[in-house]
Amino acid sequence: MARARALEHSGSEGDVRGAATAAPRSNPLGLVEAAVAGDDLQAIARSAAVALDRPVAIALSTYGTWAEWPEGSFPAETAAAIKAHASTLPDEGKADGPAFDADLVPVRLGHETVGIVVSLASHHGNDGGPGSASPGPDPRPWLEAAAAAAAVTTLMQTSAGNDTESSRRAFLQMLQLQSPTDVEDMLARARRLGYDFSGGAIGLCATLPNGDQFQLNGISQRALIADVGDGRLLGLIPLDGDDAEATASELMDQLSAAEMNVIASSPRRGPAGIPEAVQEATVLLELLDDSRALLSSQEETYRLLVGVLIRNPEELFQLRATTIAELDAYDAAHDTDLLATLETFLAHHGSTTDTAEAMSLHRHTVGYRLARVQEVSGLSPYESEGRERLSLGIKANRILLAEKRRSGRGSSPAT
Repeated sequence: MARARALEHSGSEGDVRGAATAAPRSNPLGLVEAAVAGDDLQAIARSAAVALDRPVAIALSTYGTWAEWPEGSFPAETAAAIKAHASTLPDEGKADGPAFDADLVPVRLGHETVGIVVSLASHHGNDGGPGSASPGPDPRPWLEAAAAAAAVTTLMQTSAGNDTESSRRAFLQMLQLQSPTDVEDMLARARRLGYDFSGGAIGLCATLPNGDQFQLNGISQRALIADVGDGRLLGLIPLDGDDAEATASELMDQLSAAEMNVIASSPRRGPAGIPEAVQEATVLLELLDDSRALLSSQEETYRLLVGVLIRNPEELFQLRATTIAELDAYDAAHDTDLLATLETFLAHHGSTTDTAEAMSLHRHTVGYRLARVQEVSGLSPYESEGRERLSLGIKANRILLAEKRRSGRGSSPAT
């Protein structure tokens, strides 16, 4: 009930004042940055509506809140239908029904869908009569960004006045959703929780294999750590002394002893790198949970490629496109297993005999498939250069899939 009380006035007169002073945003990501800076739900709806030139509403059924812009643009019957639809916690898609026709996306906190963001497919006046639809930008990126911004706003509001554990969880979940543009504000929030990240931090992420909750009693107070949902713990260890890495090792030992998969990021010197520490740790955990990634035996290479993901993700997309993308497409079109055979071959150090045994195939079948790998990709798995590039392409693909899963646990907008 505490989180419902924290949001019960989200559609109130105070929100309207916030929306009235909010500047329109030049791009979708600006909505999330503004939410971190303090925009309320009404301001988020206004920014999206102005950008799309279409009415936008945010219905958070879990919290019983509603915000729309322009005010009164959603007739009572339409608003009631949207709220009812939001209460079903829908998957993303386009809602078509007798009561309303709208584009919508879900608002998610972790894997929990707490509501929807809706844009009317045509402009409705205050009398409920349809107007002419105005051509404009693709609504999808703006609605996804509005959903992410609504999630950030919800986290910030539910943490206000709550217990310390809830505030820690909200702070870490916010870092998962969006890299703060105001570093000083981020540091101030952390100091209110009792942590100083001015020197940087080490990120830590862990999960129970069966997804059970974990009691944090006894975990070192040197780390800001919280259960962020989905059976995952996320933490930050301040680099405010010489023992930060020792603390990280201690925490990893404690969590491993509790049969948790756990991994830490590389140290990030300075507060600007803290969101990178969170991203690195969470992506590496996704890879650790992916048994086919074989992270433990190739961790250094994976860490280097995760660094590429953080700095310039397009390089990873390009690496995948020039190595294994054609194999993936070929398998999908012809119901073959060229990519799986290649992965198994590389995992067994280029041994066709071991590959055949692992896949319960004849050696000649493995040889045929690897020949097809070379024909389709243009790279030979038998030659060192081709094998190296194919191996990097597979790792890039695993990282991009891990990042997609990681992003799906929050509400980050598409970029």
